[in-house]
Parts: sequence; structure tokens; C-alpha cells
Amino acid sequence: MNLFDFQLLPHSEKVDILYDHGVYIGKRKEKNQTVILYQLEGFYVEVFYKKYRCFVTRMHCFSSTILLEVYLEQINVEHLIYTQ
Repeated sequence: MNLFDFQLLPHSEKVDILYDHGVYIGKRKEKNQTVILYQLEGFYVEVFYKKYRCFVTRMHCFSSTILLEVYLEQINVEHLIYTQ
């Protein structure tokens, strides 16, 4: 599935696909909402929740890695560093 096809789906189907096939990347707070980032095949989806995992207010789909910057601090890469 590509980004365009995903955006054409009904809202409830998007949520089901993300929960079943999306890869959790991270979360952040934005004002009074929790934003969860998923990676799905070749693109990313931010899901904005009014109450955490209860009510989705909107979704933001994108493919640019520039928008991932706000999540980078949460990703632990310590296990990727080889030390002798």
C-alpha cells in the first residue's frame, strides 16, 4: 500500500491497518493531545489523540524524513554502537 492509497481509505480502516500492520516509532505531546507516530511500508502516519488511544482527532501522513526530527530524541541507538 502506498501513501496515496492509504489516504483514500475510510478513517476506521486506516486505524485498523495502523494497529495491525504499522510499526510504532514514538510518541510526543502537542498541546492537549498525544501524537503517536507509525511507519507503514514507505511512509509515516502521525495519529493525534484527544484522549490517549481513545479518540483520534486527525491523522497526518507523510513520507519526508525531515518531519521525524521531533521523534529522534526518543530513539535509543545505544545498542547499535559497537565498542571494544
